[in-house]
Amino acid sequence: MATQSHQSQRRALQASLVGSTLEFYDYIIFGLAAALVFPQIFFPHSSPVAGTLSAFATFAVGFVARPIGAAIAGHFGDRIGRRKVLLVTLLAMGAATGGIGLLPSFDQVGIWAPTLLVVCRIVQGLSLGGEWSGSVLLAVEQEGGSKRKGFFGSIPQAGDPLGLLLANGAFWLAKAFTDDEQFISWGWRVPFLGGLVIIAVGMWLRLRITETPEFEQRMETTEAVRTPLLTVLRQQPVTFLLSMGCRIGNDVAFYIVTVFAIIYVKEQNLMSDSVILMSTMCAAGLAVVTTPLMGMLADRIGVRKLALFGLVGLAIGVGAYFPLLNTGRPGLAIAAAVFTNGIAAKAVWAPYASLLASLFPPETRFSGMAFSFQLAGIVGGGIAPFVAAMLLDTTGSSTAITIYGLIAVGISIFCVATVRGYNQPKRKPAADSPAPVAAVQ
Repeated sequence: MATQSHQSQRRALQASLVGSTLEFYDYIIFGLAAALVFPQIFFPHSSPVAGTLSAFATFAVGFVARPIGAAIAGHFGDRIGRRKVLLVTLLAMGAATGGIGLLPSFDQVGIWAPTLLVVCRIVQGLSLGGEWSGSVLLAVEQEGGSKRKGFFGSIPQAGDPLGLLLANGAFWLAKAFTDDEQFISWGWRVPFLGGLVIIAVGMWLRLRITETPEFEQRMETTEAVRTPLLTVLRQQPVTFLLSMGCRIGNDVAFYIVTVFAIIYVKEQNLMSDSVILMSTMCAAGLAVVTTPLMGMLADRIGVRKLALFGLVGLAIGVGAYFPLLNTGRPGLAIAAAVFTNGIAAKAVWAPYASLLASLFPPETRFSGMAFSFQLAGIVGGGIAPFVAAMLLDTTGSSTAITIYGLIAVGISIFCVATVRGYNQPKRKPAADSPAPVAAVQ
């Protein structure tokens, strides 16, 4: 029995890692394609600037669809179970990702080409809206994992840097083995079609797993909540807002150090933008290793304590990043990014899943986590590059951007220190009254 339980846990952790890896892989390859080829393929008759803006508008559509997908996936995930919903989200992602790789160009079918691209992006956003939370719950709701929730929760978190590495590697290979004409013609499609391999592995793993033990056990004594998201917003509004704030600092720091930094070094003529891409890859490569290590550390010193230590480190990294970048020395730029995103940020990111899961009871956990996570993504990382660009244009200095990043990290420090887990109920609650699992350490 113990061997069977261990095998079930291993399968669940593998399935959660594959799911989160695919989520970030899809996110990155779409962003790269939007920058590199979508203007020529789907908006060829627009000016270069208009074509790029149109391509990135389709990228933004995914962010808008994610909270809607989170609400839908959370509702059914809390009512009928995590596994069934995750099978649907993975299939939908497969259809959208593979579909983008097979889309005809504007020159072939006219306006239908960008229309179909937007449809695929909406489906992708809807499915991704519930994928992270469901993948995380596969890990943290494992029986016997109460003393290893930090490590279990860090496994799907390692999927983010792994997905980034795979996405950039896929595009690098596609460009390396094609000339410019071939890449525009068909080479860019290979990373999208290659994502189907990850999806196939994910489906194989998810068909072999069972429902999470914690959810099953709780549902034996607690009726399913009719409207889980509304219940969370009505009964745990402060917890919900604080849970959003826990993510914002990490997101803002990530997008400033990766996306905005590319624009900054080019405008300031500090160094080649390839240095920023290299620093991002180095940080991601290190993060694949540091994330599970940070998860194990969280089980030793406490999830909340590690997250707070990580946020303090993140504040140091954000505060030093632009002064080091302004020296124009590539080695310092890479070192600053690796510390900020490869070490400090992962001390926040690794225990984040376990922290968030501790805030909501099993019967509303999927909804609470999914909706909180996706809204925070828009408020935090979604607008960070725009805000940073606006601050630079207004002030002409990187100091304002540093202050912006430090404020975001400060908000997260306050929220992590303040938010508390729900209290385990002593008796069976009513159908729409989940008591606010022991507070996280």
